[in-house]
Amino acid sequence: MKRQITFLGLLMMFTITFIGCKKDETSLKARMLGKWMLVKIETSGYTTAETVADPTKVNGTAVYGTSADYVDFKPNNDDQVELSLRGNRTIGTYLITFEDQFTMDLNDGQNYAVVNSITPTQFQFTSTIDNRIKKVYYLKK
Repeated sequence: MKRQITFLGLLMMFTITFIGCKKDETSLKARMLGKWMLVKIETSGYTTAETVADPTKVNGTAVYGTSADYVDFKPNNDDQVELSLRGNRTIGTYLITFEDQFTMDLNDGQNYAVVNSITPTQFQFTSTIDNRIKKVYYLKK
């Protein structure tokens, strides 16, 4: 009887260890990681005064598509995100907050993002800055 209990205990420990060490492929972070090519960004919410004062703040659709246009969610322990728009790179951080939400701290402020869709080859999310500026990112691998 003691052998059976010992055997069952060892079998359970092995099973738990084997299952617990499985590679994470389903979490949002695991699906986000890597370099995504930027297709376009749809921006809304800037005031006329903001667009006049800063020509980089534009409402509308900005189309990208070169190798210099990307978003790279780094797999390092610092949770860095690199955004490159027409060769101008910005490095910030990202943090997964919920199952389908994350934040990005970039040079334009704190971005609160909600995932619209994510597949192995396409990623779309809506980012909100200051509760009024919305940017919809369209990415592909």
